[in-house]
Amino acid sequence: MAEPASRRNALPRLSTDRLELVPVGPEQLDQMVELNSDPEVMTYIRGGAATPAETMAEWRQRLEHQSDPARGLGYWAGYEAGTFVGWWSASSFAGRREISGVGYRLRSIGWGRGLATEGARAMIGQAFACHDVKQVVASTMAANAASRRVLEKLGMRATSGWAAPEERRDVPRQQEGEVGYLLTRGEWEHAPAPVR
Repeated sequence: MAEPASRRNALPRLSTDRLELVPVGPEQLDQMVELNSDPEVMTYIRGGAATPAETMAEWRQRLEHQSDPARGLGYWAGYEAGTFVGWWSASSFAGRREISGVGYRLRSIGWGRGLATEGARAMIGQAFACHDVKQVVASTMAANAASRRVLEKLGMRATSGWAAPEERRDVPRQQEGEVGYLLTRGEWEHAPAPVR
């Protein structure tokens, strides 16, 4: 989490109808630790709660290697009426400037109310605001029906499946593997208004 403030601050604050999305920095680390310590939240990610050290390592990776604030790509903490509800991303891929990844992780208080979709829609818009991004990708566990519904509501289509990585051996139904999703710039630009 030792990212220079000037690099982090290149990301804009974003907002949706219900969410204020603030670029993730050291000041959100306690919220990320709390989020990852909820075993329900982490069910399809690792099969149980993460330790504070694991969360710190996760965010070091995300901010140092999966963010490109100069291009507007990175991670945002989401707040509904001032309450932290989770994070969203329009992340970067090293050496793959044409691709951005959309992701999200919400506290249980944010589940089932359309917040994941609302925030992820803003992330797709942020990713495609970067003119060299041609595709937005995402992945989730095949068994995670709620996350798959979010990606489908965004107009993303399932494109591939693969075995779950070894570190997910404790995830329920991990033997069903993971599913990749894709949305191209053309699909986004020509989507009906509700998808955008």
